[in-house]
Amino acid sequence: MPGSKKLRGLKVAELAEEQRRGTLILDTRPAEQFTSLHVRGSIQISLLGYFASWAAILIDPTTNLILIAEDENHASEACGRLTRVGIERVIGFSVANEREWCMGGIALGSVSVHRCENVDPMTADNPSPQLVDVRSRAEWLKGHLPGAISVPLLELGSGRGSIDPARENIVYCHEGYRATTAASILLRETTCNISILIDGVEGWSASGRPLELPETA
Repeated sequence: MPGSKKLRGLKVAELAEEQRRGTLILDTRPAEQFTSLHVRGSIQISLLGYFASWAAILIDPTTNLILIAEDENHASEACGRLTRVGIERVIGFSVANEREWCMGGIALGSVSVHRCENVDPMTADNPSPQLVDVRSRAEWLKGHLPGAISVPLLELGSGRGSIDPARENIVYCHEGYRATTAASILLRETTCNISILIDGVEGWSASGRPLELPETA
């Protein structure tokens, strides 16, 4: 944007120091890049979707941020979109680089990714893993994967207790966007075994398998 302040690229040592201070790391890359490799403790909201809208809902505007991006142009785009929704405390950005991050002592993580064709519904004989639906309640009522529990993304704080830390929890939404964000939040705040069903309800329906409707009183 004309006249806007140039976003500062951070050295690995600066990234590590800011993380130690509690600065929130926001990963703006696509889901597949985040799941493959990310800074442990970061939150992922991809630029490819309703980035600014979700950021405005999920991030306190008084929080200091560092952006993880594919390159400087993507970082600048993310910063501009955040500014338009009142999130302005962006300290700088870092481009994902596994070698440099490892050499700099940055703790890294990854997330297992499943596709519907490889996931069986939960049954009495197959109680694990737990499917966690992070779509809205309205979407849930229209049908969900058999055996799933409902923990909407916007209610993760209050619904987190429903997630069993002793089991693998596979998080899904409609097509993967919200699921990746939800998984990043859960991984930041819990020690549960979290993975992602990346093609979600869309993939489940495309494979010809039926959805389950909630029981009515």
